[in-house]
Amino acid sequence: MSHYYQHSFHANHRRANNGIEVPLLVQWLMLVFMMGLVGLFFVYLKNQQHALGEQLRMVEQKTRELHAHEEALVAKITSLTSRGALQRRVEEHYVDLVPIPETAIARMNPIPIRGEQHTLQTAALTKKVMAQ
Repeated sequence: MSHYYQHSFHANHRRANNGIEVPLLVQWLMLVFMMGLVGLFFVYLKNQQHALGEQLRMVEQKTRELHAHEEALVAKITSLTSRGALQRRVEEHYVDLVPIPETAIARMNPIPIRGEQHTLQTAALTKKVMAQ
């Protein structure tokens, strides 16, 4: 009977030594869990990147469409304001031309007044000449 007792003691002792080390298992589970979170975050960022890329493509396409539309409008404005188009409008009496009197024109540089000496004179110069 003592032989049986020694055998069962060694079996129980062996089972106690072959147990799962809980701290090591927890460390590995935490490592796997953290790697899973990192993987999910990576997938989330990739999805965001693809969504933003699609939005960027849509904005670029809309910009190209608006640029083409603007060019078409500029071409139309250029053709409608060309000399030939305006002349045709005048001939059709769609647009009337009215002469502008000389007094209604504002000039940046006044018309030169030529005196006897054929030179321009400023107001200050005129006063000096008159005082002499």
